[in-house]
Amino acid sequence: MKQVDIETIAEVVKGSIIGKELLQQHIEYNNVSIDSRTIQKNDIFIPIKGDNFDGHDFILGAYEKGAIICFTEDKAKIPSDRLGLLVDDTGQALKDFAKYYLSMFEIPVIAVTGSVGKTSCKEMIGSVLSAKYLVHKTSGNFNNEIGLPLTIFKLEEKHQVVILEMGMNHYGELHRLSEIANPDIAVITNIGEAHIEYFGTKDNILKAKSEILDFLKEDGLVILNGDDPYLRKLKDRISFKTLTFGFDDSNDFYIDEYKILGWDGLEGTVKGDNREFNIRINTLGKHMLYNILPGIIIGNHLNMTVSEVEQGACNYKPYKMRMDKIILDNDIVVINDAYNASVDSMKSALETLANLDTNGRKVAILGDMFEMGERARDAHSRIGEEAADKNIDLLICVGKDAKYIFDSAATHGMDKDKILYYSAKENLIGDINNLVNSKDTIIIKASRGMHLEKIVEKLKSL
Repeated sequence: MKQVDIETIAEVVKGSIIGKELLQQHIEYNNVSIDSRTIQKNDIFIPIKGDNFDGHDFILGAYEKGAIICFTEDKAKIPSDRLGLLVDDTGQALKDFAKYYLSMFEIPVIAVTGSVGKTSCKEMIGSVLSAKYLVHKTSGNFNNEIGLPLTIFKLEEKHQVVILEMGMNHYGELHRLSEIANPDIAVITNIGEAHIEYFGTKDNILKAKSEILDFLKEDGLVILNGDDPYLRKLKDRISFKTLTFGFDDSNDFYIDEYKILGWDGLEGTVKGDNREFNIRINTLGKHMLYNILPGIIIGNHLNMTVSEVEQGACNYKPYKMRMDKIILDNDIVVINDAYNASVDSMKSALETLANLDTNGRKVAILGDMFEMGERARDAHSRIGEEAADKNIDLLICVGKDAKYIFDSAATHGMDKDKILYYSAKENLIGDINNLVNSKDTIIIKASRGMHLEKIVEKLKSL
């Protein structure tokens, strides 16, 4: 980590130093953590209050593990022989410290959000830029008001670009994340129905997603999916320099032509800014071409050559549980896409499976899509209709709302012998050995809370 003196940190977080007489002239720390179990010598510990715990209860343990200083909302929690930092709100202090720490780096800050595909898009941007730059990016699901600061604290002087994924499910969240990041470039992948339970309409989701622009630098760049009608509307409302992407040739950067290579991924030609990029990416699904386009735009914007952009795209590797191909015994192939789900991504998964050239059956295991609210029945029914229209040999529906997928598939003409329903994944796991055959290709998809990756683990153990 870059070093910031304790007095400056106290000023940034509007805190006061406890035990100032213990403050040495040169204190160096190694990391910032909110988890006392991960504390190592000379780390900073910031205890966070959660719904079921209070990090303040672990301050003594953090000191014992080697913490050099602990933040606190309660002065009494700091032993008399230890250095502390008293603040009004440790959660806010974490964000304020992270904002200041990021401001110490004169490198491009890229913020990515969207209803679908933001993690894959973030990874693809990172892959493209890594052909020229040393990139730091969000790891895992560290995309909220706790995870984003922790990602920022991992920045080191060697890094040349930072990519921050930003998630949300309520108003105000992206506003606060944008304030921390103060991005140079903002990417919105699409406006879908994820979280519609909380927002009611896609116009409201657009409003919430647009908060990523609240603290975009004045000369910042906005990158929008121009095939999305809601983001087209946003383009007309904002004054920032904006570039659009998609399949439609009216976009600033567009897929001129493409080819699905089956198991070998995708290739295509992208045109934009009077340049042509011939790309090949190692992933399944036509929809993944949307996710590579922002990387190409940003690489072009950051003065990468065409060959560098093309090489960076080629180097992309699928992220865990996102169209992740796994080959098991008996030539069974699992496409693990169980990280999250929406209507659009479910349809894309079914299309991908239907278009694959397989040696055995095509099996789709689909679970609930969460946060659909009163639209749950209609949304899941649309997936059942889509499944009935595709060349799927076996459809397995699991979860409460997945019953609508099951019913709809049958209503729309899918052979009832090809459709199964399980109310709980535990029951499916118990039966899975009797359901799969040698050479099956199985795609697994649901919202994260369904934890359908457990089915993947069961299949691995067969």
